[in-house]
Amino acid sequence: MTIQDKAVETFAENFYRYHEALGPDFGSGRPLETDWEHLASSERKRFVAAARLALLQIKSESSYGGELFVDWSSGGSEGRECGC
Repeated sequence: MTIQDKAVETFAENFYRYHEALGPDFGSGRPLETDWEHLASSERKRFVAAARLALLQIKSESSYGGELFVDWSSGGSEGRECGC
């Protein structure tokens, strides 16, 4: 797995967790869904693919040269493989 792949996977995992955690604050009365680690592999792959597309769109639309400078060191799943 490349550094870019790991960054996209970490972004997808964090997005999933934030989305679920914020649900009740935005009127979603449902309880938190399955933890990232317990999601089906196909679901994790879908989130990672969506994150990759979103980041590629940001990069292609950027007016600052297309480079994304993100600090991935603050949380996420460093050192842990998701098995995707």
